[in-house]
Amino acid sequence: MQRSFWSADEFAGFENADSIAKFSGRVLAKDNFVRWGMVKGLAYQASLGSNPFEYGFVGGTDNHNGVPGDVAESNFIGSHGGADNTVELRRTGEIGGWIMGKDENPGAITGVWATRNTRGAIFDAMRARETFATSGPRIKVRMFAGTGLSAPANSRDLVSNGYQHGVPMGGILTAPAKAPVITVYAEKDPDGANLDRIQIVKGWVDANGEPHDTVIDVAWSGKRGRDANGKVPAVGNTVDLKTAKYTNSIGAPTLIGSWTDPDFKPGQNTLYYARVLEIPTPRWSTYDAVRNNLPLLENTPATIQERAWGSPVWVIAK
Repeated sequence: MQRSFWSADEFAGFENADSIAKFSGRVLAKDNFVRWGMVKGLAYQASLGSNPFEYGFVGGTDNHNGVPGDVAESNFIGSHGGADNTVELRRTGEIGGWIMGKDENPGAITGVWATRNTRGAIFDAMRARETFATSGPRIKVRMFAGTGLSAPANSRDLVSNGYQHGVPMGGILTAPAKAPVITVYAEKDPDGANLDRIQIVKGWVDANGEPHDTVIDVAWSGKRGRDANGKVPAVGNTVDLKTAKYTNSIGAPTLIGSWTDPDFKPGQNTLYYARVLEIPTPRWSTYDAVRNNLPLLENTPATIQERAWGSPVWVIAK
């Protein structure tokens, strides 16, 4: 199952859509996922001298209703016209031999850090991979890496120091002699849920060319501390499943932090990218059930933690 590919990552089982494996002979494989591809690219870098997977992150809707960017869980009415335009079809039907209705979701969006809001500047920023993707909410995330960075006092400080002494997400650091400092900032959707935490996903290739990855909590809301295993406990859950409502009484509107990799090895190809998690909110299927006085779907999450992913920074040995 897809959810077991990263068993040590408690947040990896997001919108699994396992039913796609029932159609068209498709299978769920670890090497079909972005995280695996990003790290596998480092192995190609080491063996071939070039990384074919040096990509920035983007997200989209694949919406067949002509409403791109309509990605709110609370008003999801399906995404494939007559194939899923009723509650019953979304709950029990399938979409054209592709997926079960209950496994679809409203889709994702792309964020771009551009110097100005013009077509040229936006495409320049996309070419530079200074992009991020979210699972729908208008979360903002920004990350820099560099050996000369210091812990940021605020978001403005993070940006000015990041460009002056490091590289932004999507950038490349070449042969640093010591571990880079990673600085990160995230801001909630103005109309959405508070944030739970910012994590850094680290990927690297060992001496035998085998890819590895791990996830590190860097900044989080509230007064939680790491447990004995170094993990930050769950933020909590304010969702009322009877009304499909939640509150922002937990979490934080913004998060900021910095982290230096204690296991960094000069000469080892490595990448880092940020993952931002919201507090739990109702899934679209829960909104559907509550509005229509129906039971919650079995074997389907009633709540989700929406998120954002920033493009990686690659640290290349040479």
